[in-house]
Amino acid sequence: MTETTNGSPGRPDRLPLGKWLRRMHRPFMAGATVAVWILAIAGAWHLHQRVAISGTITGFADDQPVRIAHREPGVVRVVHVSLYEAVAGGQILVSMDDRQERIQLATVEKDIERLRAEIVAAEARLSADNAQAQADVDDLERRFAVDRERARIDYLSQLVADARNRVDLRGRTVDLEITTDLEDKGAATWRELNDIQTEVGSLQAAISMNVDVLDRLQEAYREADRRWDRYRTHADVVTTYDPVLTPLRLAVDVRSRDLDEIVRRIDTHVLRAPIDGQVTAMLAHAGDYVQAGAMLATISPTTTNRVTAYLPEQLALAARVGAPVTVYRLASVERLGREFPGTIVGLSATVSEAPLRHRRIPTYPVWGRGLTVSLDGDAHLIPGEAVTLSLLGQR
Repeated sequence: MTETTNGSPGRPDRLPLGKWLRRMHRPFMAGATVAVWILAIAGAWHLHQRVAISGTITGFADDQPVRIAHREPGVVRVVHVSLYEAVAGGQILVSMDDRQERIQLATVEKDIERLRAEIVAAEARLSADNAQAQADVDDLERRFAVDRERARIDYLSQLVADARNRVDLRGRTVDLEITTDLEDKGAATWRELNDIQTEVGSLQAAISMNVDVLDRLQEAYREADRRWDRYRTHADVVTTYDPVLTPLRLAVDVRSRDLDEIVRRIDTHVLRAPIDGQVTAMLAHAGDYVQAGAMLATISPTTTNRVTAYLPEQLALAARVGAPVTVYRLASVERLGREFPGTIVGLSATVSEAPLRHRRIPTYPVWGRGLTVSLDGDAHLIPGEAVTLSLLGQR
């Protein structure tokens, strides 16, 4: 049995106190390390149990920067901003060299101007030709109308003359009968009878000849009427503009599309800020030649209304797109303004390992579904700040 002195059990009296303490240091440290690990595991288990029960997870305000690059190689002409400068969405950041496109733009504009002048000249020429053709048509139509009216007048005049001859013939025939009767009675001379007989014969001969003349005049009138009517119906001799102007107009359309394309290309040489934010990197300077896709600047947002988080496996089925979420802001010192309503706008379809920042314990891997929340209204957060998301309306 070990002997002790001074009532101190467990320490041989032949060992000094300092040596005994050094001997007990290693077992003590090993026990303390084991105790820390046990507490850490217990804490992690407790946190995960709390998440599974309450539906509360940690998230971070979206702080993804926007990288500005040019799709084509070229020379930087002007840099309009400086590092750490605040910019607004749509503000010009960098202008690339566009001299070649502007030369092409001037050439295309001249081509369009020339083609449009040709169209105007062609329209004027066609208008003059149409006016002359219409004048010729109108003149010929008037001639046909005059011929028709003249033939009609000749026919009507001959009808009147024929009617007059027939009336005269009837009258002279009656005179002939009377004179013949008087001559038989001796009251009229033979000469008077002969004169009347001569007149009657002349009228009968004229009437007989007039039948053929009337037929010819009537046919001439009908032919003139048919010719006039046929010409009037088919007198559309106006020259259409399409065969001459269509190729010129198509050429203008093609060059106009070329112009739009060149303008679009010139606009692509002007790099603008896609969001409101701050210039956090400026990698281009005036006169630099850059390759296609080379990053020229980085814009970091100054405010955001989106939150990213990872939904643990225990809550993998507890959320859906469109579901309401309560966001608690940890950076606020007052309770007023800490709580914001939000809506789930994105949810990954697969379970993957969460980044280090989304782990409650950095050394303890966490798996879950990526979650994106949009704050309702005009609420905004500082990009990167930590928040707490309550999926079940509890904190």
